[in-house]
Amino acid sequence: MTFVSYMNRGTMIALMVICGQAISNPAWATSLAAHPLSQETAAKESPKNEIVKTYMATCRAKPVKQAECNRVRKEAIAIIREDVLTLGSSANIIYLPTLLPIFKSEEPDLRIAAADAVGMIGPSESFFANFVLIANDPVPDVRKAASQMLQHGKGETLSLLARRTGTSLQAGRTPETPPDAKKYGMPVAPDSTYLFFASDVTQGRLAYVTKKSMKDYQAFFKQKSKKGPLELQAFTEMYEKALNDEQQVREQAQEETMARFNQAQEEAMAQMFSQKPPTDSSKMDANQKQMEQVQSAMAAQNQFMLDELYPADFFGSPKIYVLEERKIGQRNYPTKYVVLYEDKALKRPGVRLCWMTASDQAIKSAQTTSLMEEALEEQAPQEDIAPIIKEKSEKERKKFKQEQLDLEKELGL
Repeated sequence: MTFVSYMNRGTMIALMVICGQAISNPAWATSLAAHPLSQETAAKESPKNEIVKTYMATCRAKPVKQAECNRVRKEAIAIIREDVLTLGSSANIIYLPTLLPIFKSEEPDLRIAAADAVGMIGPSESFFANFVLIANDPVPDVRKAASQMLQHGKGETLSLLARRTGTSLQAGRTPETPPDAKKYGMPVAPDSTYLFFASDVTQGRLAYVTKKSMKDYQAFFKQKSKKGPLELQAFTEMYEKALNDEQQVREQAQEETMARFNQAQEEAMAQMFSQKPPTDSSKMDANQKQMEQVQSAMAAQNQFMLDELYPADFFGSPKIYVLEERKIGQRNYPTKYVVLYEDKALKRPGVRLCWMTASDQAIKSAQTTSLMEEALEEQAPQEDIAPIIKEKSEKERKKFKQEQLDLEKELGL
């Protein structure tokens, strides 16, 4: 079956313009004259062709003719989207070169459709650079479609990329913009590419990759650091108690988030099983939005904790540069630091800018608790305190593991 058999001709011409491809592309296209249509088929295609042609002449015009665009854009995108998915359902790898350029379309719906279509065909490692591009799309829903697409790929390279980029639960069609790192007092190395899927300002983390060498990265941050480079183990040992205080603050925040999630669920269930029909749709929408926000926050916190372990299959052997150290209470804290690593999934040098998001008051509270525990350990006989510490540690471990399982169950993971 030919390419023309899959798509109406207006859509095919539109895709050629969108993708910047020539009609003579030997991979799939031949002259339209070589595929004459019957009168019945031409009559069916004509209305769709006209819609697509109008879209191409208005929405893609410079400047955009907004009135015409508003009338036809939705219908035209739906037509093209349907044909792109039909093309993907062929499961024929010959159409991958046609679909991949759609990743650069200005229409998120078409980028999502292209990712879905490539997923049906099966991603090939030969097009790795294209998959990296869409996996880091500014639109969360496009990134989610890319993650699902990559799960259908074969080979360790695509498997690693799917695991690296498919951790975010963010949703929406609104494009995100890279935050200004200077606002948080963090320097960004020249020629760095922002990673949407690996960054979260609420957790104090911004991630980038670069085409430059690791030596260039090291030289840039070395001149801005107060300590470093430090091996990951040396860094964690140097600031062990300080990092534990921060961890306690995060776990407290996670417990509060879990409580809000449970409350939102209870309210939603109560509304669902209420004898009275819902009268305030805005309140229901607000509850649903709150649940989604809490789910996203919980996912971000859990992913943060996993990433802080810096697994070697993702990050190699990280190096730490401490940019700022502050004394809070009785301890010194690395309040701003940089983690340099080889991003194994993206095959580039990577950097994570890190800063403390917890308030000094929260840190002092956690510090007070840890100092009290240390004092008790010093006062009690070692043989008496050891079983208590072990039992407490085991309880905390089981509690955290159960919370993780509950969260994954709630999120359907």
